Amino acid sequence: MRRADAVLVHTSAGKDSVVALHRTVMAAKAAGCLDKVVVVHADLGPGTEWPGVRELAQRQAERYGLRFVVVAAPGGFLGMVENRGMWPDAARRLCTSTLKRDASAHLYTQVATALGLDGQALLLSVYGVRGGESRARALKPVLSIDTRASSGRRLILSWNIIHDLTSDEVWQEIRDHGLEYHPVYDCGLDRLSCIYCVVAPESALILASRACFALGLTAPEVYTELERRIGHTFKPGITLGGVVAAARMLDALDGPLTWERGDALRRHLGEDAVQEWRRNLALAI
Repeated sequence: MRRADAVLVHTSAGKDSVVALHRTVMAAKAAGCLDKVVVVHADLGPGTEWPGVRELAQRQAERYGLRFVVVAAPGGFLGMVENRGMWPDAARRLCTSTLKRDASAHLYTQVATALGLDGQALLLSVYGVRGGESRARALKPVLSIDTRASSGRRLILSWNIIHDLTSDEVWQEIRDHGLEYHPVYDCGLDRLSCIYCVVAPESALILASRACFALGLTAPEVYTELERRIGHTFKPGITLGGVVAAARMLDALDGPLTWERGDALRRHLGEDAVQEWRRNLALAI
């Protein structure tokens, strides 16, 4: 971190991102270079993310007095799908490559240029990627050179700072340091990604639909209409129309989905963790 010319923390505002941000800040403070840290959020466009994600990412950065930057690709996720006439999939996650990685490349250029160095700038990009999320992520190195984003003007190092943490350990850090997390986790979802994520299992898509009903969001209608219009199913063998129908059936059988603030912590760490988190959050604010 001392050698780097700038440290860019890429955040979705999710649970892993906020813990990665906190650890980066603590390391930067210890190294005496907190002034190098910038928080970067990729906005995926209207109707794609849960309400309040961008604002939460900004509050998480402002807690440490850090500069907050938003990058966005024209048209966003829904515009990209409309133009392609196809949804992304696990093998072609264009939501990551086009809307996040490519949008961040422009920021790298801006940061390297603003440094005004005679030689190559060293930029350290920090991510909240955990090995426990998937087999592919388990194989990712903790520190590596981003050859795609690097150039003669800049060398980009990717640092997966929480790669070794389990999900419960992430929640423990959220509790211990009073880190603000998005309330959609409390409804039972394990990830703060797109409302409808192409790599999410069907059960998570159904749960997301029920959360949308409870919050009065129009995403189920918008996405199912887009699926119908382009004639391409959301996932092989899974249509969003079927997902939304299943969610409505569950709501009819069980009643609307309800949750309370702190339910995610209760689920992972127990009731005492909720009270401790609230105390620590109040102290942090």
